Amino acid sequence: MTGNTDETERTGAAIIRLLDPIEVLQSLPPTVFPVSLQLQLDRTSGADQAYQDYQQPEYPVEVRKPSEAPYIPQTTVHFDNPAERPPKGADPKSPAEFIEGLEEIAKHLERETITDPQRLYLTGLSVVEVPPRYLTSDDGTHAVKPDMYEENAEMTIAYFQKDNSLSAHNVREDLEEALPGETRTPLELIRIDEVTAKPSRLGRGTSRQAGRARYFTEREAEKSDRYEDIPSVWQVNRLQRPGDDTRSLGRVLDEYERFLPALSETDLIRKLTFVGRTRTVERFYAEQVLSR
Repeated sequence: MTGNTDETERTGAAIIRLLDPIEVLQSLPPTVFPVSLQLQLDRTSGADQAYQDYQQPEYPVEVRKPSEAPYIPQTTVHFDNPAERPPKGADPKSPAEFIEGLEEIAKHLERETITDPQRLYLTGLSVVEVPPRYLTSDDGTHAVKPDMYEENAEMTIAYFQKDNSLSAHNVREDLEEALPGETRTPLELIRIDEVTAKPSRLGRGTSRQAGRARYFTEREAEKSDRYEDIPSVWQVNRLQRPGDDTRSLGRVLDEYERFLPALSETDLIRKLTFVGRTRTVERFYAEQVLSR
C-alpha cells in the first residue's frame, strides 16, 4: 500500500529551537507559563539484533529484535498554570517539580543503563503568556495576581507541535541553518488563542464547580452577553475544518510578536520563511513489502 501526501503551500513557520524539555522550561520568561507538554524517550536500535528468521538479502527490508534499553512512550504532563485546570484525574506539576523528577530519571538512565538521555525530547508544548502587570511571586515561584481574573485581563495561549511538512526535502536546508546538528523535526507554532480571564465562578450565588478553562469560552461569553470575550483563534490551515470559526495563522505569523511579546524576545523561537511547495512524499508500509 502506498500513499501520497498533498502538496501544501507554505510561506513561513515559527519553530521552537530546542527539543530538550528541561531546557525549554528553563528558558521560558516569567510571564510565560507551561500549560502542558508531550515528551518521549525513543527506543534505541543501537543494540538490537537481527531477527534470525528474516535475514537479508532474502527479504527487501531488515527485521530486528529490539534491545532491552528502557524507553518512555509519548506522555502528556500537565502543569499548574493561569489558563487551564488539568483534566479530571491528572496530577498537575509545577515546572520545578517536573524538572527535578525528569533530571533524576535522566541521570539514572545514563548511569545504570545503555540509554542515551539525548533521545528524550519534546513532541508537543502549550504555554500561556500573561500581562506583566499581573505577575507576582508565591513562595518563590512565579504566579499571577487574583486581579487578573477580576479585571478580565487578556492572555494568549500558544500551541506547538511537530509538523511533518517541515521534514520535506526543500526545507531541510533552512532547518539545518536554524537547528545545526539536529536531525529531528522541530516543534512548530500551530495555533494562537487570545482569551479573556474570568472569575473562578460565573454568576452570583452559584455552587457550580468552576470549569476547566480559567477564561471565557465561546459558550460562556455568549451566555453572559459578553461577545467581546469570545476567544479569537488562529491556527494553521491544515487544522481548520468546515464550520470552524477560526482564522488562518498564516495571516498573522509575521507579527506573532504582538501576541507573545515576552516569548518572542527569547532565543526559543526562530521564524523561517519558505518559498514554493513541499515535496510530495510516497510512503511504503513494511508489512505490505513483506507480504509480497
